[in-house]
Amino acid sequence: MAPPYTYPISGVFFFVAKPQLWSKVVCPFFLTLVAGILSLVLSFMYLLPLQAHALINVNCPAWIAWTVSVIFVLLESALFDILFFAIVVPFFQDALFDATLKARGMERMFQTRIDVGGMVLCCRGVSSGLVLGIFLILAQIFVWIITAPLHLIPVVGTIIACYINGWPACWGQHIHYDLEFRGFSVSESRRFAWHNRNAYCQFGGVAVALELIPLFNLLFMWTNVVGAALWVADKYEKNEAEIAKQGSSLSVPPPSGDTSVASIYPSQRSTNSFVPSINSSEHARLLQNANSVPRDSYGSSAV
Repeated sequence: MAPPYTYPISGVFFFVAKPQLWSKVVCPFFLTLVAGILSLVLSFMYLLPLQAHALINVNCPAWIAWTVSVIFVLLESALFDILFFAIVVPFFQDALFDATLKARGMERMFQTRIDVGGMVLCCRGVSSGLVLGIFLILAQIFVWIITAPLHLIPVVGTIIACYINGWPACWGQHIHYDLEFRGFSVSESRRFAWHNRNAYCQFGGVAVALELIPLFNLLFMWTNVVGAALWVADKYEKNEAEIAKQGSSLSVPPPSGDTSVASIYPSQRSTNSFVPSINSSEHARLLQNANSVPRDSYGSSAV
């Protein structure tokens, strides 16, 4: 399995090689463009004269009133576009994440995902899509302000700043998977992300660095989602392989009658040791327990 910091780069190449993913990126930009045009037209039709006449009524010179109103209308339209884009983008990022998993050949992850109730999923979707999205944006802005002086140190300072900012960025890329696939709550997702903060900072540090590149950051903000999905898929497959290996090592057919523990765990057997016997049903129970997966893993039983 590749190191976490390589997946943002892998996401770029995977995205370019899979044209079926492009539509997930084009749609939000198209919707934002349409919404921007509508907001601009409606603002000039209704808000501009309303604001200009309000300024004129308070004895403001007409030319100043109209000039200021035009500036205000442009700012209001831009603010609306930013809010619209911020609300719409997370939904398309989730769709891109799911499409990447399917393009990666991981359809089985959708079949083994934890069943979350519709109302619970709706509430979690609101918290992750809006409330948590706003919280993450504010947290990232705060961390950026705190780490801004580090950029005064050439190269090294920027690397450290990106690494520190990587944790909230990476958590934001995984919140959809944690809530809707693994059945985590927001607090459980946060604790898991903090427990794995080193790997999250590695992935997020490279992702943040890519998004610092002017113009190209509009592309990298989407390829980072692809990279996060590829990372999750690899962890899932790695855990599946470990479960299969563990199961194959413990699934030796028992002979008829009683079976000793040493037949399941040969390393515990010695010539002088006493090994109690177990029946076939107890043998099956041990195998079932051995195949169970912890909640914080990425195997099929945890998704």
